[in-house]
Amino acid sequence: MPSRLCVLDVPGLSRSLLNAVPANSSLGKWLAHQRIVPLTPTWPAVTCSVQATLTTGTPPSKHGIIANGLPTFRSTDDQALVDASNFATYRKQISFWEQSNQFVQSPRFWQDAGGKSRFKTALLFFQNSMPGFSGTPKPAADIVLTPKPDHGPDGKLTSLCWSEPRDLVPKLFAALGPFPLMNYWGPMAGIAATQWIAKAAAIVWQEHRPQLQLTYLPHLDYDLQRFGPDSSQATKAVADLTAAAEPLIDAVLADGGKIVLLSEYSISPVSRSIQPNRLLAETGLLVTRPTPDGDLIDYENSRAFAMVDHQIAHIFLQEPNDASAVHAVIDPNCRVIHLENRRAGDLILESPADAWFDYRWWEEPAKAPAFAKTIDIHRKPGYDPLELFWDPPTKGISQNASLIHGSHGAATAGQAILAGAPTKAILNAADVAQVLISLLA
Repeated sequence: MPSRLCVLDVPGLSRSLLNAVPANSSLGKWLAHQRIVPLTPTWPAVTCSVQATLTTGTPPSKHGIIANGLPTFRSTDDQALVDASNFATYRKQISFWEQSNQFVQSPRFWQDAGGKSRFKTALLFFQNSMPGFSGTPKPAADIVLTPKPDHGPDGKLTSLCWSEPRDLVPKLFAALGPFPLMNYWGPMAGIAATQWIAKAAAIVWQEHRPQLQLTYLPHLDYDLQRFGPDSSQATKAVADLTAAAEPLIDAVLADGGKIVLLSEYSISPVSRSIQPNRLLAETGLLVTRPTPDGDLIDYENSRAFAMVDHQIAHIFLQEPNDASAVHAVIDPNCRVIHLENRRAGDLILESPADAWFDYRWWEEPAKAPAFAKTIDIHRKPGYDPLELFWDPPTKGISQNASLIHGSHGAATAGQAILAGAPTKAILNAADVAQVLISLLA
């Protein structure tokens, strides 16, 4: 009988935070018998990029997921792949958190060139996992479960998930209640979302019996960004996640399955932010245009603007010769990164270790666009960690960048971890695919 393997993807989990796993928990008892090896993320160490690497065995230069966001304005082919059901105009400029597997330019390691799986595979709450929204669909796996929030005319989110098979979502909702989307992201982000995912993953493991199952458990991302990786809140978050994962771990081990625990990246403490777009606007390199949503970046007429994502910034230039001057304007202490892919910025910067990049381009609050104080993952040209904080006086998302105490993006050697695989060497994330294949033999 072939081996069955469940991969637990816990972003933010570092070797030091493993000490917060209770020894008497299912995870703690399992870890006591495992070798834990350092794991080096591929650059950039952000969710969509590393997940694409883990599931294809190729680096971002090849699979094309160069950040959590994509500069769709650069390619009519990419514009045709966006989910146009919400904010289509914005998503054809710069779009974050696109769900289509069609954006991934390398096959998943369990699939052949035609998309057929070598082993029955379940991909749960991974990004870029839906088959697509135009042209020929490209299923990412045999079984897929992913959040699919829709935005109504009033801007409110509807709690929806998408699945393959299609009847999986209603069956899970009947068994567990609706997925708590408001606890998955935003000011209410918390343990309830991870609890639901783990219970749903246990059901999929038991009833659909995949040979390979990959499950994303997001809880550590929240308080490690809010309070920092060395905070008491981070330690509690590890204990809470450990308890939430219990149903899934118990189900896998009861069936004789194997477990691999890994983290996509660890989170580093930060104490300040850098605003590339505001700095570029001050020098006239970035210009705005009036719209019903406020003054927005004029992508066509700006000489330079940034798509930012945690500690990385893809800078797009009209004139390549501006690169040195733009680097100096933003922060000469930022590290220049080279990433060869048509989606990559003309200049790519990594922030100093104590800083993160903020997408905002205005200085006066009155000039902020309408979406600045809302949870809006598609219209902002950058990842916005301040969506984790609600500001009661303004009845909106906080604009106080000093609230953020943890970030990621740099790919430091050995910063993440992997447990449950027979290897002693420091692994690169691109090597994990071969490790998992060997465990399925």
